[in-house]
Amino acid sequence: MAIYRNVSAISGIGSGSPITLITKGGRIGGNIKSVSICNHDDSDSNLIQLHLFDGSSTTHVIAETIIPPRATLVLDNNISFNSNLYNLRIMTNSTAELTVIIK
Repeated sequence: MAIYRNVSAISGIGSGSPITLITKGGRIGGNIKSVSICNHDDSDSNLIQLHLFDGSSTTHVIAETIIPPRATLVLDNNISFNSNLYNLRIMTNSTAELTVIIK
């Protein structure tokens, strides 16, 4: 089952606060094959950080990169994780709208 998530200023993107995509211990597991992050803004680049967070203080960065306007980042190599231990979260420095697809 795929997860589709639109991330925008309404959901807190660009505020410096992370947005949880997969919740630790939740119904959706960490057995994922790919993550696609699309910046569908016409003019703004987007610095994103995708990371695992244990709920206290440990953060493991999976990807940190700039996604140009109208571009998509696809991660599809060794990205499964133990969702009993970690949340999958995204952070960004921009209010450019993103679409995240997790399969």
